[in-house]
Amino acid sequence: MNFSHSIRDNQWHGHVTDDAGADQYAFAHLDQTTTSATARLNYTFTPTVSLQAYAQPFVTKGTYTNVRRLSDNPRADDYDDRYVTLDDSATAANPGGFNFKSFQSNLVFRWEYGPGSTLFAVWSHGRQGFNSVAGDKSFQGDVTDLFRLHPANTFLIKMSYWLNR
Repeated sequence: MNFSHSIRDNQWHGHVTDDAGADQYAFAHLDQTTTSATARLNYTFTPTVSLQAYAQPFVTKGTYTNVRRLSDNPRADDYDDRYVTLDDSATAANPGGFNFKSFQSNLVFRWEYGPGSTLFAVWSHGRQGFNSVAGDKSFQGDVTDLFRLHPANTFLIKMSYWLNR
């Protein structure tokens, strides 16, 4: 299980059109939490038959605050002089956030039906979702929501045959 929490004071927030109609480069304070887990399972039934499984849930969420734009002197010695208040009242009042979650898994069945000849059956499963607010759910709550999203499934079969000369 992996967990990280980072706080960045000068995260790129995006292009914003201010109240006067001018384009602004907006930066914000970002408080971000990322949680993931990786699980692998390999099981050998016989020397010629095996099963491999892989699963990885991933959730990252962040909240923006203190949205501002670059000042006329972005390399000022005093850090606070590098930014000025953003002239966009809508963005400043509701800077937003994000909640991105995904789940990726693979299941591989391998059968060596002859020397150098193998049959693989692979099932790949994935889900992902994005919300423009961080939300207040735990990692388990976000993963539970993730399994309510529409899946992307792929099934493949690969067969190789060794030609003996």
